[in-house]
Amino acid sequence: MSKLESNTIGNNLIKVDGNVIFKLQNVLDDRKITKYHLSRITNIRYDTICNYCKGNVSLINVEYLKIFCNILNCKIEDIIEYKA
Repeated sequence: MSKLESNTIGNNLIKVDGNVIFKLQNVLDDRKITKYHLSRITNIRYDTICNYCKGNVSLINVEYLKIFCNILNCKIEDIIEYKA
């Protein structure tokens, strides 16, 4: 059995160490914008924004990230980060 075969998780994905860290709440705090206000100006559901702020996201919507970056005038690495 190869290293790849023994290091797989569901759907034959390779298991890796590391974490994706969501920093949207930090950006909102810095800009003094509430999640509710961001929801209103972006038309993204409040619950969805709360999930991005808490890191409770299993599938990342790239369009949302683009909207966040545009509205908040920031870079994607200000919102999301991968740490090995």
